[in-house]
Amino acid sequence: MADPQKPDLDELLASRLWPAVLIPVGVLAALVAVGIWRATFPFVPVALLLTTVIVAWRQRDDALLADETGLWVRRRGRVTRRYRWEEIHQAGLTRPGFGQVALAVYPDGGPWDVPGPNNAVVVGRVWTLRKPDPQTTDRINALLRSRGIRTTDSPRPAMGA
Repeated sequence: MADPQKPDLDELLASRLWPAVLIPVGVLAALVAVGIWRATFPFVPVALLLTTVIVAWRQRDDALLADETGLWVRRRGRVTRRYRWEEIHQAGLTRPGFGQVALAVYPDGGPWDVPGPNNAVVVGRVWTLRKPDPQTTDRINALLRSRGIRTTDSPRPAMGA
């Protein structure tokens, strides 16, 4: 699937808005109804769900893209280059937070470089409640291997990343 803003870019991962917004909105409506029925309002769960809906809405157009030179990220409508293929030592899909999928990239560098070969950078966070299907994972891993990049099954990003 190509990106409409730059037709020569292939879309590897893209945010999916409808499950990320509809499920929390449904739970939010149920909590409000229960709060009205029981005459107590659950402020903390409502605030958390409302925050989830706002974050999902803001990240609705985010995507991880690739072309023959490297990785690109579309965030809030702007497409920017992240890494060239030659700069990447190792990469793999990861789940950096609730409802998010990203590519953990280990760039080339010395043993103490941060980020470097021992420390991943999370690139292209997209909003989707489920992890990518096996076809998408296989397609991303095949693309990475074709560029000479080692793949990891489940890289862990640094704390707070």
